[in-house]
Amino acid sequence: MKRQLLIPALLLLFLPFAQGKVKLPAMMGDHMVLQQNSSVRLWGRADGKKVTITTSWNNRTYRTSTDKDGNWLVKVDTPAGGYTPYSITISDGTPVTLSDILIGEVWICSGQSNMEMRMMGNSAQPVDNSLETILNAGNYRDRIRFITIPRIKDIQKRTDFEGKKWEVSSPETTIDCSATGYFFAKQLTQSLNLPVGLVINSWGGSAIEAWMDEQTLSTIEGMNIEAAKSPKRDVRQRLECLYNLMLWPVKNFTARGFLWYQGESNISNHQFYAPMMTAMVQLWRNVWEAPDMPFYYVQIAPYKYKNSRDIEAALLREAQVNALKTIPNSGIVPTTDIGNEFCIHPSQKEPVGLRLATLALTQTYGVRKLPSTGPMMTNVEYTDGKAIVAFDNARAGLFPTFEQLEGFEIAGADKKFYPAKAKVVGRSNKVEVQSEQVPQPVAVRYAFRNYVGNITLRNTFGLSAFPFRTDTWDDVK
Repeated sequence: MKRQLLIPALLLLFLPFAQGKVKLPAMMGDHMVLQQNSSVRLWGRADGKKVTITTSWNNRTYRTSTDKDGNWLVKVDTPAGGYTPYSITISDGTPVTLSDILIGEVWICSGQSNMEMRMMGNSAQPVDNSLETILNAGNYRDRIRFITIPRIKDIQKRTDFEGKKWEVSSPETTIDCSATGYFFAKQLTQSLNLPVGLVINSWGGSAIEAWMDEQTLSTIEGMNIEAAKSPKRDVRQRLECLYNLMLWPVKNFTARGFLWYQGESNISNHQFYAPMMTAMVQLWRNVWEAPDMPFYYVQIAPYKYKNSRDIEAALLREAQVNALKTIPNSGIVPTTDIGNEFCIHPSQKEPVGLRLATLALTQTYGVRKLPSTGPMMTNVEYTDGKAIVAFDNARAGLFPTFEQLEGFEIAGADKKFYPAKAKVVGRSNKVEVQSEQVPQPVAVRYAFRNYVGNITLRNTFGLSAFPFRTDTWDDVK
C-alpha cells in the first residue's frame, strides 16, 4: 500500500518538469490571421532554454533561445494569402499547437468611440445596415477574423492581456466587432479575395496624447507636458497611458497598416493636433519597425458640440487635412456628409469603412483609375464678384450639377461671412460662389462650422468634398 502511494507522489514531484509548456500571449491564438508575404513575429515565454516553432504551410522548423527572463521571439516567413487553414506548433519540450490560422491582410484599428462603436450600436445610437450585416456574418468566417484589446483602468505598461481572443466572423461575434473596422474588412476581402484580420485597440473618449509616450509629446513645441500627464486626468486622456495599455501588447504583431478614427477629444487644442499626429505616427512606425507603414484616418464627422455655428471642430478637421503634408504614406477620408447635429456617433459607419477600404485599395493595393478620397479644394480665383473654386479628386466632375449647393460662405475685406449661392460650373471640377452682400469677395468657406446640414457636394463616385477655408482668420466665426 505504501509503495502504491509513493509512485504517484514521485510523479507529482517531477510533473512540472515533464509538462512545462510555452506560454503564448493572447495575440497569438487559434483563428488568427497572419500578414501574407512577410516575415512575421511570433513570441512568448518558455520554461526551457530552447524553443522550436514549426509552420505547417512550409513544414519549416525555426529554433530560438529564451532570454534570462524566459522570453523568446522569432520571425517566420509567410506565403501568399489564401483560405487554406494552417497550424503552428511551438515547443520547449511539450508542444502547443495553434490551429485554423489564415494568411492574409492585417490592419490595426485605433482611435476613440467612433472606431470603437460596435456593430450592435450604442445605447439609443444605431448602426445603419447592421442587422443584415450581422445575420450574414457567418458567410465571412474564413474571410474576416478580429481581436479586440480589452480596456483596463491602470497606468502600468502591460505586455499581454486576458479575456479576449481571436474571433471568427459569425452573427454572435460580429455584433461586438468595431462597425467601422468590420465594414472596412468586408470590402477589403471582397476586393482582394483574401482573408482580413483586424486588431481593434480603441478607447472611447481618448485623447491623442494618451496614445504616445512622453518623449514623443515633448517634441511638440508649446505642449504642456505636466498637464498632459496629470494624475487628475482619466486614463484615456492621460499622456502615455493608452500607449502602454492598448498599443504595447500588440506591438509585435506584424500588420499591413493602421486605421485611425480619433480627434473629437482634441478640439480644445486643435492647434497642436497636426504635429501631435505626425509625431505619433512616427513613433508607432518605429515601434513596428516599419518606417513606411500606411496610416489612413477618418476626418471627424460634423456635430454641434457646444454650438453648431462655432468653428472649433472645423479647425480640428483642417488640422487633420494639414497632417497629410507631414505624414508620408498617409491618407484621409471625408465624413462631411454623414454627421448628426445631435449625436456625436453617426450611424453611417458603412460608408466610413467603404471609404477607408477605397483608400487602402487605391494607395496600398494598386487599384487604379479611382479617386482614393473625396474632392479637396486646390485653388480659388476671384473675378466679377465671384469666387471660382477648383477641386481635385473629381476627374469626371463634381455633383450635383445644375442646383444650388448648401454650406458655402463668402466674405469681403471686412471679414464678415455671409451664406452664398453656389453651383457646379457645367460638368467640371469647379464651383462658382457669390453673394449679393459681398460684391468683392476675398475669402470662401465650405462646411466650415461644427455642424452644417444638407451637405451634398461630391464627386461622381459619391465621395463627399472636404470642408475648407481660404482664409486664416481663426478668430472669425
